[in-house]
Amino acid sequence: MDVKYKKDNEHSFFSVVNQRVNDYFVSNKLSKKTNAFGIFKAVFFCSVYIALYCGVIFANGNTTLLLICFPFIGFVQICLVLNMGHEGVHSSFSENKTINHLFGYTFDLLGSSGYLWKMRHVYSHHPCPMVPDSDVDIQQTGMLTFMPMESPPNAFKYQKVYAPILYCFYTLNAILKRDWTDFFSYKIGSKTVKHSKAEAISFVVSKIIYINYILVLPLIFSGCSWQMVLLGFFFMHVVASISAAVALFPAHLYEESIFPEPDENGEINTTWAEHQMSVTMDFGTRLPFAAFFFGGINYHAVHHLFPTVAHVHFPEIRKILVATAAEFEIPYNHRPSLNKAVVSHWRLLRKNGVAQMNEIF
Repeated sequence: MDVKYKKDNEHSFFSVVNQRVNDYFVSNKLSKKTNAFGIFKAVFFCSVYIALYCGVIFANGNTTLLLICFPFIGFVQICLVLNMGHEGVHSSFSENKTINHLFGYTFDLLGSSGYLWKMRHVYSHHPCPMVPDSDVDIQQTGMLTFMPMESPPNAFKYQKVYAPILYCFYTLNAILKRDWTDFFSYKIGSKTVKHSKAEAISFVVSKIIYINYILVLPLIFSGCSWQMVLLGFFFMHVVASISAAVALFPAHLYEESIFPEPDENGEINTTWAEHQMSVTMDFGTRLPFAAFFFGGINYHAVHHLFPTVAHVHFPEIRKILVATAAEFEIPYNHRPSLNKAVVSHWRLLRKNGVAQMNEIF
């Protein structure tokens, strides 16, 4: 069932904030796509990635070098997908559709699928974030619960302890399980999809290329033992997984998170923009390095309202958003500290891991 929202009018919150943001770009003669700083970041992260990969391939038996480069590769992979891949799937990096499309393939560098990630993120998550059965990103796994439950399994009361361990396998799970499940289920969230033959071939080929370039070639050319290469590969994914979890999870899954459910007609009793504001959080905004490495994903309320705008503009747009939200008395979820946002996510796990009538400890 498609989720439906209340209609906006010309005097509504989103109409006003959208007009003010448009006026900002016009008055400053700016493009909504990336600028020189965004291009510099793309070149910088690509260059660092290539240098680190060369360090692995040409380690020449230097195990220390190999085990240093692999974990940094994991971190830079997340930087690439958030600064380039994420912008590519939203067509926010460039006016050139080909460039945006090519940037989507940075997900495949991580071993995931840019094609499936776009379906999950753009066609399921963004239209109805935090809506049960519609937002694929909050689907329950059987091992964790993000949503409150009347009678959660007894083991869930320990999820506050074991969830961080599970998060270390986030990217490996995406590569080895989630992508394949999504591809063969023919359903993303509440949307039924049909993959073309070309996409099926591209999906399989990209997985083969990934395994060969990130694992087979280092086994052949690094001069290090296969045990050390596998250990480096594992460390790479642990670092990538933790980086992704820190960058992505606090944006929606924090202590005060709500999970609005539509009525029997699929309707939610707020406008689309009001819904986005109620289920997203900006975080880590006092730390410029967070936006630099995470591609502005921490300005998440801004991103959800303006998904086709490049992240380099988010700090200025946020000022407009905060002021307008205050005028309309619309709550703005914000934790300027990155570490407090991460702690808030942990508190959500602690709170929802037990029955709601029980004392939370």
